[in-house]
Amino acid sequence: MDSIDYQEAKFKFEGVRKHFFKDVTYHITVFEDMVTMGTTSDCQNPKYKLKLNLETKINWELRKNKKELDYFEFDHQNKRKVVHAQPDDLSKFKELLSGRVTFEGIGDLYQPLFQIGKGSSAKVYSARSALDQRVYAVKAIEKAFLKISENANGLRAFQSEVQILRALQQYENNFLVFKEIYEGDNTLYVVTSYLEGLSLSEELDKAKTLPNRRLPINNVRTIMRKLLGNLKILHSHRIIHRDLKPDNLMFSRKNDYTSLVLVDFGLATSELLDKYLFPKCGTPGYVAPEVLSSRSDQRYNCKVDIFSAGCIFYKLLTGHSLFMGSNFDEVLNSNKTCYVDLDLPMDGIYITEQSLDILKKMLNKNPKIRVSAAQALSHQFFDSNSDFSTQAIQSGGLHITKNAIYQLNLAESESKYNSENEINDEQQQNSKINDLKRYSLMNEIPLSAKRGSAQFSGTFYQKDPLSAIKSLKIPVETSQPLKLSCHFSPA
Repeated sequence: MDSIDYQEAKFKFEGVRKHFFKDVTYHITVFEDMVTMGTTSDCQNPKYKLKLNLETKINWELRKNKKELDYFEFDHQNKRKVVHAQPDDLSKFKELLSGRVTFEGIGDLYQPLFQIGKGSSAKVYSARSALDQRVYAVKAIEKAFLKISENANGLRAFQSEVQILRALQQYENNFLVFKEIYEGDNTLYVVTSYLEGLSLSEELDKAKTLPNRRLPINNVRTIMRKLLGNLKILHSHRIIHRDLKPDNLMFSRKNDYTSLVLVDFGLATSELLDKYLFPKCGTPGYVAPEVLSSRSDQRYNCKVDIFSAGCIFYKLLTGHSLFMGSNFDEVLNSNKTCYVDLDLPMDGIYITEQSLDILKKMLNKNPKIRVSAAQALSHQFFDSNSDFSTQAIQSGGLHITKNAIYQLNLAESESKYNSENEINDEQQQNSKINDLKRYSLMNEIPLSAKRGSAQFSGTFYQKDPLSAIKSLKIPVETSQPLKLSCHFSPA
């Protein structure tokens, strides 16, 4: 057995196991991949070893004041072990384990405030932490849904997304911040940061009331600068988002376009993998041509996100989508054909030589020629800073019924794609095609009410707090390529 190098420890503290005759003090040490508990500070054969992975379960209990941690519990040889420690040590210990293991005892640690989202397999709440009194978003996911989805790599996708979110935790100004995972009897709870602003899709809806039916050009510049900055960071970690669209761009602060963050990493993947999970995926209207044309064994790179960002940029500049269609399949076919007409009339405001030049470079069909995020940011289009405003437009008399917060979410796939929404109608560019939901780990939940419209209480932590699961239609493996991968989602 390999020796334990205690110089590599990330944190050490003492805990006590209380027994009838004599309490036992353990030296608890946190390493990169495990936690050890032994009777000496350098024990080479510690009594307890906990692997740091999502299969490891740790339960937390609060002191009587309900504001500090009292002890933690874990299973060992089919028995429950309880370890008491000082609150500050337990708090640090919990912080180091967040996202590395699965926690239990969410009912004591988070007080639900409002239900802010609802889907057939999940519900979303705002909740206040008992430890730091901050408000977070808590997504409740039925474990049965993941089990049903095992043959479609549901659990694998869930674990992959958690790993990616953990890798991005330090960039709270750029991405949705993942905090913790809890498990109940029949439910998984994913805790993330609480975003106060709207989505870009909702901001575009509001902009239709303006004279140009678009956001002011200086706001467009601010949004694209922040989007590309976020992608520059993401791509530096060799992570591909693969589902960029206005719905997946959120503002963490109200009325501040500089607070744009990327959300929904359910289809994200590492560029370094030999084979991608869900190679053909995304939202029709925003998918790079190399994704749609690739074989399942072919690889692409981070440049696919730049093409998607170019589609968003086009919509910001023109007020309508790059790939049009009257239904889901027509939009998909238009996206597959990838005919990009950038022969747009110059207006001196939105459509200028500078904006068209960078747009063409972002939408180049050849990923080898397409610009990177860093190259796009250095374009002269972003040099113009005169009088630009970072403030989001005010809704005036417009009544916004959608809640703007993004939460981690699990969506279900269906094999039928029926919609009565007219996507080529500018008034309905952002409408959902509700009869199709991709099989993706995290797609938007249709939100049921305005934030704060009603307080939710009483059933948050029931064993079965969620609605019944819809019948899934998972495609059977076939040697012939499917007409449409079930991993696409409506815009």
